[in-house]
Amino acid sequence: MRYDAVVVGAGPAGLTFARFLASKGFRVAVLEKNETLAVKPCGEGISARVPVTAELSRSDVPRFVSREIRGALVVAPNGKGVTITGEGGDMGYVINKRIFLRVLGEYAASAGADIYVREPVREALRSNGAVKVTARTVEVEASLLVGADGYMSFVAKKFGLESPGERKVIPTVQYVMANVSTPDPSLTYFYLGNDVAPKGYVWVFPKDGTIANVGIGVQGAAPRAYLDKFIKSHPEMFAKAKILEFQGAAVTISGLLKRITADNVMLIGEAAGQVIPLTGGGIHTSVAGGKIAAEVAAKALEEGDLSERALSEYRRRYDEYWGRRIRDSLKALHAIEKLSDDELNQLAEILTGEDIVNLANGENVAKVALKLLKHPVFSIKLARALLSE
Repeated sequence: MRYDAVVVGAGPAGLTFARFLASKGFRVAVLEKNETLAVKPCGEGISARVPVTAELSRSDVPRFVSREIRGALVVAPNGKGVTITGEGGDMGYVINKRIFLRVLGEYAASAGADIYVREPVREALRSNGAVKVTARTVEVEASLLVGADGYMSFVAKKFGLESPGERKVIPTVQYVMANVSTPDPSLTYFYLGNDVAPKGYVWVFPKDGTIANVGIGVQGAAPRAYLDKFIKSHPEMFAKAKILEFQGAAVTISGLLKRITADNVMLIGEAAGQVIPLTGGGIHTSVAGGKIAAEVAAKALEEGDLSERALSEYRRRYDEYWGRRIRDSLKALHAIEKLSDDELNQLAEILTGEDIVNLANGENVAKVALKLLKHPVFSIKLARALLSE
C-alpha cells in the first residue's frame, strides 16, 4: 500500500500528526503495535491549554475529562505545602487517557487517516526516496516515515537518530486506587524528598468519585517500595484505599535528542524526547510536536523535498518555544536533584506557587533564578545553573 506518510505509534503525537497531515489531503497510515490505545500508564494530568493546542472542539473535552483541576499542592520533605492556583479558572484536567486518545483517533480518522492496530513494525528500509515499512500483517511504502513510538523508538535506532546512551529514562509505577481521601479533590498533589522519592516525586491525582492515580518516579531506587512506604505513612488519605490497578513504565528525562530528522524520517513525541524533564509530562509537548511536524511535512511533500535539510525546519520551529522549555526544565532538574531535604525545605519557604510552575515547566526560569541569586546557598546551587547557556 502506498501512502504519503506512515506513522509508527498511535499516541498523542502520532494521532495529532496524522490528523493534521491528512486534513491537508495527504494519505496517512498509522501503525500501532498494541490492540488498544493508551496501553502505557500515565498520571493523566494535562493543562487546560492542551485541548486548545490540539484544536479540539469544546464539546468534545467533557468526553475525556475525569475531573477539573483548579490547583496543586507541592509538599516539601518537612510537610510544608506550597499551593499553586490558576487565574480565575481551571488549571487543567485529570483525564481518561484512553478516551482522550480515542477522541484524537476519531479526529484523525475523520480527516482521512488509516489507523492499523496490532501492527508492530518489524522492518523499515529506505530506498529511492521512499521508506518501505513491514509490520505484522501489512506492508506500506511512503515518502515519509514518522517515529512516534516512544522511549524505545524503533525508528530512532533504525535510522541512527539516537546515539547510545543519549536517552536517560527513569522508572515510574502507579496504582489506580479507590477510596482515596484527599483534603481537596479539586487539587493535584506532589510530594518531594529524598526519603519520599529519591531524585523524583510522588503524585496523587484525584479522578472521578473516590478514585485517584497514585504514582512515583525515582532515580537509583526501587519505585514500588517507596510508593508503598508513602501510602503506609499517609493513613489520612489511604486508610480505606484499595488498589484497583498496578501500572509501570519508563519516562524519558534527558530532553530532546540531538537529531530528530533524517532524509525521509521525522521523530515526534517521546521518541524525540519531547517530555518536560522535571515533571515527566509529555502530552502537551507531544501534541505540539505532532502538529508542528505535520505542518513542515505538508510543505515538504508539496515541494517533493523530503531531505533532512528540508525537514529540519521542524526542529527549528519546535525549539522556538517548546524546545527551549524542555532545555530549561532539564537545567532545573539537574540542579534540584542535587539538593538535600533541608535545602528543599528552604526552597519551599522562598518560592511561590508561580515560581514552582515556572521551574517545573521550564518557563520564565530567569525570573526564578534572579530571586534565588539573593540567597547564598541557592545562588550557587541553583540560580547559576538556571542562568547558564
